[in-house]
Amino acid sequence: MRVTRVVIVGGGAGGVITAAQLLRSATSHDPVHVTLVEQRPRTGPGLAYRTRHRLHTLNNYAGRLSAFADRPDDLVAWCRERQYAAHEHSFLPRGLYGDYLAEVLDRVDVPTGSAVEQVRGEVVDLLPGRPHAVIVRTAPNEPEQLLRLAADKVVLALGNPPVGRLRHLESLGARYVADPWAEDLVEQVGPADHVLLVGTGLTTIDVAAQLHEADPSVRLVAVSRHGLLPRTHLPFPATTGGPWTPPGGSLSAVLSGARAGVEEREGEWRPVADSLREYVNDLWHGLPPAHRERFVRHVARWWEVHRHRTSPEMGDRIRGLVDAGSLRVAHPDDVEPASFDKVVNCTGPSPVFSSGWNPLVDALLERGLIRPHPLGRGLDLDPDAGPIGVDGAVLPGVHVVGAARRGLEWEVAAIPDLREQAFRLARAWQPVPTPTTAVRP
Repeated sequence: MRVTRVVIVGGGAGGVITAAQLLRSATSHDPVHVTLVEQRPRTGPGLAYRTRHRLHTLNNYAGRLSAFADRPDDLVAWCRERQYAAHEHSFLPRGLYGDYLAEVLDRVDVPTGSAVEQVRGEVVDLLPGRPHAVIVRTAPNEPEQLLRLAADKVVLALGNPPVGRLRHLESLGARYVADPWAEDLVEQVGPADHVLLVGTGLTTIDVAAQLHEADPSVRLVAVSRHGLLPRTHLPFPATTGGPWTPPGGSLSAVLSGARAGVEEREGEWRPVADSLREYVNDLWHGLPPAHRERFVRHVARWWEVHRHRTSPEMGDRIRGLVDAGSLRVAHPDDVEPASFDKVVNCTGPSPVFSSGWNPLVDALLERGLIRPHPLGRGLDLDPDAGPIGVDGAVLPGVHVVGAARRGLEWEVAAIPDLREQAFRLARAWQPVPTPTTAVRP
């Protein structure tokens, strides 16, 4: 019996969900050996779901966030097994969801002949070949301590890079907070401080709520060019007017159809946004490149604030801060960062191809094995999500899931997206007959 060896680079949500789907799709006749490489002690939570702050909840209903598309009640059932009261419309604590992801692989029935193992370390290079060689640094303080994993297939589940660097604010010294998720963020902000939050997305919402709860006297100003805060979910999904099917064709046709759909529902936009969400990647594939560029320039931010909503509780909290004057939204031209006691970078992730955040990305870029997507967020990929190099050649046997797909598709990093990517990958990959081995260089 031959086994297909798969190495998954990254043990966050994308890596765990992909590993689980590969194992569930394997059989005793077509077994798979999955190696999940992650530098953190626990696989599953990643950066997104490691927070334990009580105000940091999921931004979607629990019934939509199962790790398995064919078991939509899996998350709610898992919660109830642990005596945590939950239902399909709950907005669960983010840290609890991280616990759920950490147990996903433990709850998968591994077929005879298949196996899964976890390697703690950081992938620093990938040497293409038959098989590929995945180079893992297993000791951060000992750069020469490397493990070489042989792989027939490699999945890049890199997750999101850290927030983008704001060089013009670094001169503020200790007053500038580059990492909005710093564990000592609250301690860095003094009583009644005047705090500038750069950005108005979901990260800003989390930081504003966290800082205000710690000290209600803190004065907060959030800035962005659009000045748009994320919209809010209803306690239960809106069903006004029933399902809506978007028109295809041009970007203008899609937008006109969406406006008409909202008007037919007397202004209730959520059913239209939720329906559009189901079709958005198919629509994206059908748009000409010029229309995609137009979407990124003129429409993307409007879509993001309606698509990525806060929980009802968080929405009420933020509206209360705005109404009370504790949080103000402004344009960057209307504020002077140097006049604030603290400035927090809440701008969202850098482009995946940014240098310095991931040694594997740096190594592949240096050798020309990957290149940025023309739209400037993710990697340039072929239709099967294989990385394209500077010479136009596809890196064979390598597949990308998660944020690095931005450009090939638009919706790429939410749990339903990761589920769909993992399902398609497991269905597409055929076993490659090779023995399982892992040797040191």
